[in-house]
Amino acid sequence: MPSEFRIFRLLVIAAVCGASVSLGTGLVENPPRASIVGYRYYGHPIVWRVTRTFELPAEYILTNLAIDAAFWIIIASLVSVFAERIVLPRLKVEAKGRTLLLCLILFLPLGLVMDFVHESGHALWGVAVGGRLTYMQIGYFEIYPNLAVAEQFSLGRTQVTGLPSEFAYGLFLLGGSMTTNIIAWLVGLILVRTRLGDRTRLALKVFGLFGLLDLPFYVVFPQIGLLHWIFLGGDRPEPLLGARNIGVPDSAFYAVTFLLTAGLTFLYFDSFRGKAHKWLRAFLGIGGSGQSNLAQLPDPSKSNAGKHLLILT
Repeated sequence: MPSEFRIFRLLVIAAVCGASVSLGTGLVENPPRASIVGYRYYGHPIVWRVTRTFELPAEYILTNLAIDAAFWIIIASLVSVFAERIVLPRLKVEAKGRTLLLCLILFLPLGLVMDFVHESGHALWGVAVGGRLTYMQIGYFEIYPNLAVAEQFSLGRTQVTGLPSEFAYGLFLLGGSMTTNIIAWLVGLILVRTRLGDRTRLALKVFGLFGLLDLPFYVVFPQIGLLHWIFLGGDRPEPLLGARNIGVPDSAFYAVTFLLTAGLTFLYFDSFRGKAHKWLRAFLGIGGSGQSNLAQLPDPSKSNAGKHLLILT
């Protein structure tokens, strides 16, 4: 594909995605530290839509909207380049225009599904340790106790009352990211052990990546002044706080988080598995200077043991 056309394609995708995200943030409340009672502010990172209680229409600040659109177009451009040059090749996915478009189409719905898994994890672990689920919301939709449209946007919100101890409260806090991490492992094993169609594999990889990033993002970003998903989500490192409540030292929790994230990266990115395989072969003395040892092994075509060896290497 000519480089000029590839650049043009990326710019078009970035412009469409950036403009869509900036308009979508007009539905996400972004209250300033100092605000007027009865006013609601929308737009990220700069407020460009303001509503007043019982008053129509809303006020639109077009200059701020243009700034937000430019910001998200730049972000989308960086993400598109990163996906085409690094992520998709390492996922063994061909970086075609349709592939990138499919990733972008799947991004929001699969992200919401994983968001539902996260909040369900809070609810399940909270109920399992003796609490009672009283409320759950995803986006603009109340899930429990009644299905309804919420007045205010929330990426995810779960309330469980009656938790009997600090330990139980810790499991409740840890349960969201712990559940998404478990699901990411299950999806990763399915991808490694089964043969699926290209589109199905792509959808599962996008879905699983949300689970891969959920735990480390929730641990790191709130501690440096960002939200769970940079601009959206919780502002406290819930998994870390939950681990503290159940008595896990911070150093042990950080180590487990690193190992879990590294393991999932190994599952989802084929290039890491290839490098690990080469490192293992080098460590065992197979290949390179160890090739003379291979010459002493049985001929793979003449024995069943040799056939199994051929598959493993």
